[in-house]
Amino acid sequence: MDYFTALTAFVEAAEGNNFSRAAERLGIKASTVSRYVKDLEQDLGIALFNRSTRTLHLTEGGRTFLLHARRVLDELEQAKAATSALNQEPRGLLKLNLPPAFARHHILPLLNTFVARYPQIKLELVLDNAQVNLIHTGVDLAIRIGTLADSTLKARKICAGNYLLVASPGFCAAHPAPSTPAELARLPAVLSQHDFAFASSDEVVPLVPHDCIRINDLDAQLIAARQGLGFALLPDWLVAASIEAGALQVWLPEWNILGAEQAFSVWFVYPPKKIVSSKVRCFIDFIVEQLGETPDWKRQGCPCPSGPPADLNGGC
Repeated sequence: MDYFTALTAFVEAAEGNNFSRAAERLGIKASTVSRYVKDLEQDLGIALFNRSTRTLHLTEGGRTFLLHARRVLDELEQAKAATSALNQEPRGLLKLNLPPAFARHHILPLLNTFVARYPQIKLELVLDNAQVNLIHTGVDLAIRIGTLADSTLKARKICAGNYLLVASPGFCAAHPAPSTPAELARLPAVLSQHDFAFASSDEVVPLVPHDCIRINDLDAQLIAARQGLGFALLPDWLVAASIEAGALQVWLPEWNILGAEQAFSVWFVYPPKKIVSSKVRCFIDFIVEQLGETPDWKRQGCPCPSGPPADLNGGC
């Protein structure tokens, strides 16, 4: 039995709770995955899964074996990474976990150049706002926006940012610009499920919209705002191009927007390995190079609030 291949098949089956999904990811037959698992169970003298017609459930022995199997495979990956790091030409599969809206606007447009520069790297992109466990899902590199909750991960900051209150020219023509945040209560809004408030140097005004379309996708909020369905509170990296093109206008730029993500930064995060693989390192360096020390959305003249929180966020 090829023990490393069997371990890989077992870990994939355990993480997907299914032989077929494991086989699809590994490019082999489901019956082959099942055979590897059976060989492991015979060798160990213990059942690793409780099987049903639709899914798999780890036994207590399976959970214990999974913990150590992951560790063994991770050590193998680190050994491979240490060796490949010596190679002048990065290669292999690079699995990325990216926020969908940020990826569409700032990562996907750069991939053609990256692939041309590094033809030996094969990309797998998972666009998902959920902060998945990078180690358990085998993700090499992720982009996270906001506060980093997992301090065990390695991180590199791409940039700081802030939220802006925006509305389309048509919406602005139909609704006079507010002079205070309290006046927003009478206007239609396009918002996520988060609560927002506005802060100046001496007061905080909560946002209580009377008429609100709730949308949980940033790109959809941007489209709705550009169509004039309401004002919106959106990150600068998403709206800067629309502001530059005149498709959106900024209201109340002198106020700071407070909320679930009012103070955020954009980060690369990756598992805490002893040696960062060359494929991960070159992708980070490439994106930083392409975005520049000051990314496009910071150079497009987006207004920043002038109060204290703007300084904490790093400014525009």
